[in-house]
Amino acid sequence: MSQAAAGRRRLVVGYIATDRGRDAIALAISLARSTDVELIVTIVRPETSTLTAANAIPADGSGIVGQQLEEWLDEALALIPEDISARGVIHSAAGESKGLIEVAEAEDADAIVIGARATTLMRQVRIGTVASSLLRSAPVPVVLAPSGRSDIGPITRITTLFGARPGAAALIGAAVKSAHALGVDLRLLSLIENEGLAEDEAAEVTEFAEEYGGAVLAQRAADLFDSGRACVRSQAGADIEEAAENVDWQPGELAFIGSSRLGRGGTVFIGARARRLLRVLPVPVVVVPRRWSGRL
Repeated sequence: MSQAAAGRRRLVVGYIATDRGRDAIALAISLARSTDVELIVTIVRPETSTLTAANAIPADGSGIVGQQLEEWLDEALALIPEDISARGVIHSAAGESKGLIEVAEAEDADAIVIGARATTLMRQVRIGTVASSLLRSAPVPVVLAPSGRSDIGPITRITTLFGARPGAAALIGAAVKSAHALGVDLRLLSLIENEGLAEDEAAEVTEFAEEYGGAVLAQRAADLFDSGRACVRSQAGADIEEAAENVDWQPGELAFIGSSRLGRGGTVFIGARARRLLRVLPVPVVVVPRRWSGRL
């Protein structure tokens, strides 16, 4: 473990001087209000390339570009209230996602927070190049801040979108740990695609999903379940998007989703189903690596 990891828990916040960067800061502040973490505000500086020698960035960070990055970092840190622990890092890397992962590993961070791209009509989150790369390779959860909806205040509830397949138990376990640490309610929610199913078949699928979620939850945290602070629900729709759009959300809520079973080495990897969900979920989303055993 690095020397930096010896102290408090940390979140890496990917920042660029746009609305996307400010969305990431706003969500990170909300998370820090709910748990004792230090924010590592990170700007990734592209490494000098011989292909762009005319615009090369000095290796020591000096020059006009280096000064501009320092100014942007100061502006980012100025957005964070004084009672929240935060510091800034300018890190050189071949790409933004690679740089954020390197900083997260060096700081032993619990998650990486980034802003999603600007919304489009009837779509909440658009996955840009950086987010897409992180969602293929990050070793820690990736927290996506929806455009313009990231200042959510204190965390009030975690909703975990699960399926009855290998990996769901680990996702539920991570959500239980996070809900317990944050002192908030937990909702396990299975989205049921009922198009093409007969009424009795849809009822059978729904019952199985709720029984499965309840069994896993009881194994992970009986106290949450028994105290009424956790529940298992299902929501049906003609397809996954319609089911998700019919879900009720409350202020301060986070959605947890799991990575694809194709994820290697415990890293994040989202499949087609998760990408469809990201287009319609109106709340911040935490994408959890399949083998992750930590918490927010």
